[in-house]
Amino acid sequence: MSKDRSGLITILLAATVIWGANFIWLRRDTRPPVWDMALHQTYALNYLPQGQGSEEALPWSSRSGNYPPFVHLAIALCYRVFHPGPHIAVLANIPATLLLFWSLYALAVDLAGACAARWACVFSVLTPFLIWMSRETVLDYWLSAWVAAAWVALRKTEKFQSHRWSLLFGLISALGMLSKWFFAGFLFFPVLYVCIQSRIWRERRRMIHLADALLVAGVLAGAWYLPNLPNLVRYFPENMKIGALEGEPPVFSFQSFIYYLRLLEGYQLFGILFLVLAVSCVFVWKRRLLRDGGFLVAAVCGGWVVMTLLRTKDARFTMPVLAPMTIIAGAWLSTWSRAFWARAVQAGLVAVLCFQAYAANFGVRWLPEQVVIAPGYSSSVRWDWNLYLQNFFHICGPPRREDWKLDEMVRKVADDARSKGVEPTLALIPDLPFFNSTNFAYFARLRGLPVHVDQLKTDPVGIGAFTGYNYVIMTERDQGIAWTTHRSGALNQIVVDNPQTFLLAGLYPIPDGNCARLYFVQQAKN
Repeated sequence: MSKDRSGLITILLAATVIWGANFIWLRRDTRPPVWDMALHQTYALNYLPQGQGSEEALPWSSRSGNYPPFVHLAIALCYRVFHPGPHIAVLANIPATLLLFWSLYALAVDLAGACAARWACVFSVLTPFLIWMSRETVLDYWLSAWVAAAWVALRKTEKFQSHRWSLLFGLISALGMLSKWFFAGFLFFPVLYVCIQSRIWRERRRMIHLADALLVAGVLAGAWYLPNLPNLVRYFPENMKIGALEGEPPVFSFQSFIYYLRLLEGYQLFGILFLVLAVSCVFVWKRRLLRDGGFLVAAVCGGWVVMTLLRTKDARFTMPVLAPMTIIAGAWLSTWSRAFWARAVQAGLVAVLCFQAYAANFGVRWLPEQVVIAPGYSSSVRWDWNLYLQNFFHICGPPRREDWKLDEMVRKVADDARSKGVEPTLALIPDLPFFNSTNFAYFARLRGLPVHVDQLKTDPVGIGAFTGYNYVIMTERDQGIAWTTHRSGALNQIVVDNPQTFLLAGLYPIPDGNCARLYFVQQAKN
């Protein structure tokens, strides 16, 4: 079998395994998308023709808010081909999966050979966090694919000797930047490494090729970034403040330095795969098993360092380095002998990782949901060192058939407002993963209902806190993330203490044991 055919089979098989599992999972899950996922699916509706989920026509440059538009356009295309809906939106990740595995295989072949590439694909298929994110509409999944593709193209430029590959590198970089701004952080160090390694400044032709690549990337990405520059200047500082509000460690602190190492072990790879990677690093370094290990170090560690320097942190931010990391483990395992014991150990490792991946995605009831090796940093949530997890904060994990009543409640608000002749303005007090203002607004858009939804974050000042809203929803127990809902208790009390103003319009039991209450605000001015 030719190497090209072997690589193609490996790539297609890897994507088929992931999406075969995802299709089974999606058929079993009925929950709405959570915060950011719902937001991106909502923005995608803005790219549909009016009457298919879109609202009034918006300028193209602002239809995706403060986010670059590529992923939203991909989701919108799926909406057009099929129909708007949460599970349909997820299909936009299928080409990203193919691109990711093509890039991983090509990069691994370049650095360590075909056998290492096959092992890298196996480990990436069985990386729990990559499986979870493959069916979530986050920008970082497509970003991971473009980052890996850009690294491949950068290698194929032959240190910017090839003009054709330099232009293609620029095109891929533009698409990466149009997926998420973090793309630049994952390209800075590998480009710098290539330039220093080749002393590019000594050869005018290479400098021209680099300039052409940057020009292509700048012109294409600039078509969106330039019109949105004033908004981004305001958005980025505000976004950085979120890390402080969430209680993330300050930049340059010890906890910040090990933050993504802890997440790599405890939430992205889990203990066994992390151990394999750690041991592989030792053997690969000692035996010089990578043809240009410096490039992979610059690419992976450089991107990791850039993410560490941001105050706002999240497990998905370092997702672009996860698949390339597996090249190290692949390079080590590809050197094992063909003796029976070596094959048996490899088969046993794959079997354990398959079982672990199954548990993380479909659940194993007789196992504990989480095995903590050591407690970790605690902020708005606690990040532990884990042997394994069967869910990611009960957001990602086994599928569940749950009805969070979003459809029912937005329809109730729209119908009741129509009958009363008032605006369907809704204030939501809680901020739960599957029950928040973003996914309420998304379902209102999906159904073509003119319901305006906000999460109420104002400081309680009596009934005046609800000015401008004709409806309000509260929950009796859990309110959600502490830093976004620390006023919820006082707001709930205002509602309960003023029955003459807040008229109960419906009670809705929701799957977390809460009872959601929908009220009509009688004193609201219209």
